[in-house]
Amino acid sequence: MTAAVKARPRGKKAPHLAQIDPRALLAHPTNLRTQLGDLTELRASIAASGVLQALTVVPDGDGHRIVAGHRRAKAAAEAIEAGDWPEGQPQTVPCLVRPDLEGLAPAQVVAMLVENDQRADLTESERAAGYAQLELFGLDVAEIARRTGRTQKHVNAALKLTKLGEAATGAADAGKLTLEDVAELEQFEDDPKAMERILKGVESGWGVRHRVQEEKRKRDDKSATETLTEELTAAGVRVLKKPKDWPWNCAMTKVEDLTDADDQPIDVEQVKTLEGFGAIVEGSYGNMRAVIVCEDPDAHGYKRTKWTQYKSPAQKVAEELAKREAEERRQKLLDAGEVRRRFLVERWGSAKAAKMLLVDAMRAAVVMPGFYDRAEEELVAALAGGDPRDGQTAGIDRLNRLLVARFIAAHEANASTVAAGRYSNREHLVLPWLNRLVAEGYELSEAEKTWHAELVEEEAERQRAREQEEAEEALEYADAEGYVEDAERVRPIEDVHLPEGDVEPAAEPDDEADGDGEPQAAAETDPCPDVDLDAAEPEVGGEQ
Repeated sequence: MTAAVKARPRGKKAPHLAQIDPRALLAHPTNLRTQLGDLTELRASIAASGVLQALTVVPDGDGHRIVAGHRRAKAAAEAIEAGDWPEGQPQTVPCLVRPDLEGLAPAQVVAMLVENDQRADLTESERAAGYAQLELFGLDVAEIARRTGRTQKHVNAALKLTKLGEAATGAADAGKLTLEDVAELEQFEDDPKAMERILKGVESGWGVRHRVQEEKRKRDDKSATETLTEELTAAGVRVLKKPKDWPWNCAMTKVEDLTDADDQPIDVEQVKTLEGFGAIVEGSYGNMRAVIVCEDPDAHGYKRTKWTQYKSPAQKVAEELAKREAEERRQKLLDAGEVRRRFLVERWGSAKAAKMLLVDAMRAAVVMPGFYDRAEEELVAALAGGDPRDGQTAGIDRLNRLLVARFIAAHEANASTVAAGRYSNREHLVLPWLNRLVAEGYELSEAEKTWHAELVEEEAERQRAREQEEAEEALEYADAEGYVEDAERVRPIEDVHLPEGDVEPAAEPDDEADGDGEPQAAAETDPCPDVDLDAAEPEVGGEQ
């Protein structure tokens, strides 16, 4: 084994270079890198040229402990053992010995973080684990950020990642979860099932954001339901479970939709605490409410004032199910729309990015100016980075950006209208718009993917209908009576035969002035003189 060779010592605590046998180096007990990975290529490089970049080590008893360079040390040791070391070179690796770090565990962790971050080799979870070690040593977020050259926001997010479990750290290491998304995930730290639903099968940060939006809505609905339940119970009202087929195919009915035998409305406040009455909590998406119901209106002699499916066949039950599914889908599309707006602002919410759409925005303003009336001012402001009304005094660059912002907001408003199931005479623009967003990197939610597939099929159906109509018109034209085409497929001019007596006789000229003393206009020459159109041609040699 080759002994360590020091170079230019400058004092007991001064850093200095040394050549040390890699097999004599000790691994650091808190090494951030949990996996050294495949060393094949690195070992081949060392076998050819040796180790060119110095490792960072600290004195440890009679030896040295690695702070940065575990992969290089391991690959070099393997090359020596395999007999692949460069011929003629000592079996040592260059090391920067840092006596100043000896016994300073936080400083050693910082050194690991800084070097590995500069080499972009650490995974998100390894980096987060390093920050967590520094936090255990008593360093606060600000100090960790200062020492590692990172922002406090970055350090905060990384520390939160360590608390979210293996599913989150695995997604972060796979590049499917950014530290920016960690802050939103933190609110589900106490709900492992929700965390699993959010992270399962996602491919990018946008997929995470879609799931977070849905889970936030579910959590808000649950919280509102619990609050209403407590208030109703305190008021003496029974809270009932909503029937499976509520409200159109079950005996239970809203009290507000009932009258007594004399067709008089029922006072909800008087009956809500009585036997046979109660309340259910219904609604969603921030609109939860308590509804007072009668469990069996027929038993009380009440009449229903609204149409019901209560005694309808099973087919109507399926129709109601489809209606609920459509409403759920509509709400999911609204959830997705909120995420989609964030994408629009991130993608085109700068002056530079807006220029990419300037020509399209101008063309739309010329061809369909009314389309811009759909633009939502709030989204326009977010895209343009300011009040849309400042266009009154804006210069050309600002005006161009405002135009693009209105173009994007108009498309998004049109898409939201169609997604909500409302009529739009620009529905055909939605599919190209979604295609453009996908091409720019936007990930459709599951509801959007279904919607997109339907739009594709609708467009194909419209195209088939147009082609069928054109084919029928062409066939009808080809079958028209008397239709003959010449060699160049041009329909010839047909001879027109005027019926006998169809032409009026020429008016007699009148040179006299009319009753007002004005001369009458000369009669126009008759283009068809009074001749016998059926007369036979004169015989040759006969009288002329």
